[in-house]
Formats: sequence, C-alpha cells, structure tokens
Amino acid sequence: MHSMDWKLMLCLLVAAPALAQSAPASAPLAFDVASVRPSRADGTQNSNVPLDAGYVYGSVNAGDTRNANGGSFRATRQALWRYIVFAYKLSATQEMALRFSIYSGVPKSGAPFWVTGSFDSSPEFFDISARAPAETTLDQMRVMMQTLLAERFQLALHFVTADAPAFALVLSKPGVTGPNLQPHPAADAGAPSATSAADPSAPRPATLPSVVGELPPVCGVIAHVPSADPGQHFGGRAVPLSLLATTMPTMTGLAAIPRPVVDETGLSGQYDFTLHWIHDPSGDEATSDNIANFRDAIRKQLGLELKSTHTPMRVVMVDHVERPSEN
Repeated sequence: MHSMDWKLMLCLLVAAPALAQSAPASAPLAFDVASVRPSRADGTQNSNVPLDAGYVYGSVNAGDTRNANGGSFRATRQALWRYIVFAYKLSATQEMALRFSIYSGVPKSGAPFWVTGSFDSSPEFFDISARAPAETTLDQMRVMMQTLLAERFQLALHFVTADAPAFALVLSKPGVTGPNLQPHPAADAGAPSATSAADPSAPRPATLPSVVGELPPVCGVIAHVPSADPGQHFGGRAVPLSLLATTMPTMTGLAAIPRPVVDETGLSGQYDFTLHWIHDPSGDEATSDNIANFRDAIRKQLGLELKSTHTPMRVVMVDHVERPSEN
C-alpha cells in the first residue's frame, strides 16, 4: 500500500470518532403547532382525548373517543397535574402521590400548590390546543405532551422508587372469583377498545349483556356505572386486575384505603366486574363503617380481600416547573 493510502486511512480513523460525536441526535416527538393559555374563569372543563390511564372519575358514554382523535388535541380548564398524568401515563396511585402527600414512606412530589391544588382548593387551570400528524397514536401523543410541558412550563421531573406500606389484592379462596368478577368473554366484540383508533360514529355490533351487571360501554376502563340504587357503583369491561388494584384508593376516596394497592391475585388476562357499596359521606371515613362496607363488598361481590404488605412504589418527583410562557 502506498504511503498516501496510509495517510488517508489514518485521517479517516482520527475523524471517525469526531463525526460520530457530532452526529445530530434524533429530535424528540413534538406537536406540529401548540397553544397554551390560562383558562377563563367561566370556561368549561373538556378534553377531546382521554387524559387518564384507564381510570375514569365520571361515567363513560358510548360515543366518547378513547384515542388520539386524528392528531388533534384540545383540552380546556385542566390543571397541570392532569396534563402530567396524561403525558407520563401515571396510574391512579401515582397521580395521588403527585397531588397529595398521603402515602406513608413515599416522599412529597415537590409539585407547587398552583399545579396540584388540594382536596378543598382548586389549582390553576390551562387550555392547550395542539396538532400532530393524523396517524399519531395516543402513546405518541403522550410523548409529544412531555416535550410541550418541558418547553412551555419548563417542567423537569424524575421518578424515584420508595418502599411503602401497601395492601395486596388477593383471592379470598384460591382459584375462585366472586359472582361480580368474571373473565371478559371473547365473544364480546361490540365494545370498542379504550385506545381504539376506530371511527366512533361507525356502526358496530351491540355489546353483549354482561352476567356481572351494567358495565362501561368501552373496553379497558374503570368508571362509574348508572344505577338507581343508593351507594357507589363502579364497573370495568375487559380490564386487567392490576388496573383494578391501583384504582382502589381513588374509588374509595382514599380515606378507606390510604395505601397503594398491588395485584397479587395471580390472575392474568382481562376481566369484567361491577362493584357497589354504601358510602356514608357524613361520617369519618377512616373510622366509620365505610371501610368495613368496602371490604365486605369486594369479598362478597369479587371474591377478593386486602392483605397488609410492602411494595416498591415508583413515583414522580417534580424538580422544576414554571407558569407557561406566552404563545
């Protein structure tokens, strides 16, 4: 090989690491355009995409869209914690740890009051409108929201894992579920998925009547279900029991179950369930019959009970956040 060839090879070898280091990193997923502004005092709370991770505080209607809505994101009068929950797909338990210091052994999230509010005082509210490509999935939109929150709210956060007292959700009798907790039937093809991209206006087969009672009209969510009877009424269609477990503290209003709940039933797959119990809002939730009512209900209706345990709990810590910059 000629001396010139050796010199050329040497130059290439020296330059290669520099070229690799200077190669531009792929840009994070981001909305094409976005608008952020404080909400009007008389504004209404609304969102055209689900801001939850499968637990719904209200009822679900058959026409509700549970998808990315063709890349269009519009939400009005929402607290910043709601956008954080959406962006990072936080469970109900993680949401409660972000908003309130309620779990023993879990550090405070560091989120300021204007972000979280309290049980009896509202946080600040914001409207966000954004546009992404039509083929954007809901999980891609979550990542885009992470980028938006970092750019417009200067949000910086990290996750920590803390060992916390918890309840394990277990079967009362091995291998036996209660009458209101049954495997989701494969024949129930009429209910759309909670993350389905299908056109909600398109005709679809009617959902099958459930042996466990009235259920939400879409799969993959836990929500209030209508009932003329007194008390609390929840249902879930085609949900994993891990979702039922993490949702229990919020279903009960926290005071009855002031610990995270983890699924240790050993049951995999998707289940349908309904659950109803009497909740007395006038009593002291932590010492009244509300705790006993709920535990009795899950045992008789679902065949489940709660056992004390400890669990590693992964929670959000807010390092920095500011009110949004102007559009």
